[in-house]
Amino acid sequence: MNRLIAIIIIAWSCSACVSTKDYKALKAKLTQEADKNQKLSAENQRLRKSISEQENSVNFMKSENQVLKDEIKKLKADMESLQQRVDEKVKNNLQQKESLWNDPKYQVAKTADKEDYLSKEEKNVFYYLNLARMNPSLFAETFLERFIQESPINDNPNSRSLYNELRNTQPLPLIKPSRKMWEIAQCHAIESGKTGYTGHERVKSCEKGYAAECCYYGEDAYSGLKIVLQLLIDSEDTSLSNRKALLSDYKTMGVSIQLHKLHSYGVVIDLL
Repeated sequence: MNRLIAIIIIAWSCSACVSTKDYKALKAKLTQEADKNQKLSAENQRLRKSISEQENSVNFMKSENQVLKDEIKKLKADMESLQQRVDEKVKNNLQQKESLWNDPKYQVAKTADKEDYLSKEEKNVFYYLNLARMNPSLFAETFLERFIQESPINDNPNSRSLYNELRNTQPLPLIKPSRKMWEIAQCHAIESGKTGYTGHERVKSCEKGYAAECCYYGEDAYSGLKIVLQLLIDSEDTSLSNRKALLSDYKTMGVSIQLHKLHSYGVVIDLL
């Protein structure tokens, strides 16, 4: 009996020892898990704080960006308003200068008005060329300036060189019409138009007899003002031979504008 009791006591003691060991191991594991959870909680808190700071930074940047956008918008509006005022001032200034051409003294520029063999635009070639010769500076500041403003393609080195040249050119004598020069010009303009030719070589039936000749082709070659402007700008000729001829001391001129097979219209101007 005593032996059995001893065995039971020993077995219980061993069982108690094992349970205590397991308990300590479990407790240690729980402690480790608690530490991990605490660290995770701290990391989570740190991440939450970082995210919050980033969100605040993003919101601040959005706010700053909106302020910048508003400032740019205001600046753009101010610039557009300023440009409008400048354009309006330039326009008014140009109109004021153009009104100077209404002075009766410029009526003498219409040297070809009574020539019944000339078309309206052929007469206009005489009129606008004579205006350029009477007052080169004013011509540059009005007709040429407006032409340059009409399109970026018109603002080129040749048009600017013409502007500067006219500003520094002294008045020239008026060009008067010559029926003989017109007949010579007309013959070449008609023949060139039929064949689509561009240049100065003549067929046998068209005589010469001129001292200088200018030719121009295009859809706008039926506008007297455009003809004068384009020939004075002379973009297609590096020697500026057309400009030099029209601003020379020639006294008479013939102008013929005719249909052209390839370029709508062709104009021939012969001077003597």
